[in-house]
Amino acid sequence: MFFHYTDRYSSIMENCLLCLCFPAGNRNEMNDQIKKTAPPGIDDAEVVKLLSLLVSVPSVNSAFRQPGDPDHWFDEAKLAAVVADWLRSIGIEVEVDFVAAQRPNVIARIKGTLGAPSMIWEGHLDTVQVTGMEAPFTPRIADGRLYGRGAVDDKACLAAFMLAMSDLARDPPPGDVTFVAASDEEFSFTGITHHMKRAERYEMGIAGEPTELRVVLGRAAHTAKPHEGIDAVKAARRLLDIYEEEMRRRTQTHPLLGPATLTCTAFEAGEGPNTLPARARLRFDYRYLPCEEGDAVWRSFAKLASDLAAIAPGIRIISEPPFTDSAAMDISEDASIVKLLSAVCADHGIDPAPEGVPYGSDSTKMVACGIETVIFGPGNIVQAHSLNEYVEIAQVTKAARMLVDVARRA
Repeated sequence: MFFHYTDRYSSIMENCLLCLCFPAGNRNEMNDQIKKTAPPGIDDAEVVKLLSLLVSVPSVNSAFRQPGDPDHWFDEAKLAAVVADWLRSIGIEVEVDFVAAQRPNVIARIKGTLGAPSMIWEGHLDTVQVTGMEAPFTPRIADGRLYGRGAVDDKACLAAFMLAMSDLARDPPPGDVTFVAASDEEFSFTGITHHMKRAERYEMGIAGEPTELRVVLGRAAHTAKPHEGIDAVKAARRLLDIYEEEMRRRTQTHPLLGPATLTCTAFEAGEGPNTLPARARLRFDYRYLPCEEGDAVWRSFAKLASDLAAIAPGIRIISEPPFTDSAAMDISEDASIVKLLSAVCADHGIDPAPEGVPYGSDSTKMVACGIETVIFGPGNIVQAHSLNEYVEIAQVTKAARMLVDVARRA
């Protein structure tokens, strides 16, 4: 049995440092596009130009690669170069920090004028797979929406952060603002984990994910897999029943997130049409609460599996530790960033009441490092990873303007 804790997925990180190199023709062409998107202000037209540019650059996380997929789909480094060049073109200080091969973080900084609390804005460069999509990297505009892979998750947030940074560059805010476009959020969070190990510290944080411009300050996370036995399907079915009963027994809830959840996300078994299945492999996703600790959760479910194996003759169950464990996030409604962003929401006609969501993000790593962080961004999470992914253009525009207001009030 295999338990896999994660916001979503996992990966293996390679440590290396590279330089960005592209053929001169392609790079010049991209620079021309960047110059055309340098904004005089924040409006829908500027959003369309910048977001179209970002969507047109494939940046699928390499963990989702399938046989036959073209190489150019999996190039977070190329998108990082576009983001970095765009920011540099408007005079912003930029650093490209490689976490692994083709896995950079882009770090942009604006120095505050009055020593007010420092802030980090974070979005991610990578997207999920594009299986079944038609022209996923060709931006399409219809009915006030921009369609394409990454349009809402997370390139709309990147665009909002970048446009807000462009406004702040012209008139710096009271406190320092650092924008990080991180790699590998969709699989194992290596980008934000790497950045959080640096000596830099921030007093407040905003992690960009689609929240329909609401303030999110809580989320849940975790996962697992069994295998091997005589009539393994029957044994696996018994294990599922045991796990379901355990979840019914757990009555603890969170005011924003509700109860923890356990979902079997994969079940593989069988060797042939006339052979009793000798092995079964199950994978589980457990979304835990802020009051729970990942390793303890895994141990409790591993023990249930072990107890089953002890009373079921001939059955052997192997429980593997989670390959990614991302703790649930929870910060106080009295936190400065919550009050600040809630006030900005109210001023822009958005419900200021904080809410909780069940999906994962890089925010958990920021909170774990003591940074009071909320999740905020344009678009609806329902559209993320979908075949017709889109974002409302007007929401991206409003998000950028709201971010500027947050920075100026900090």
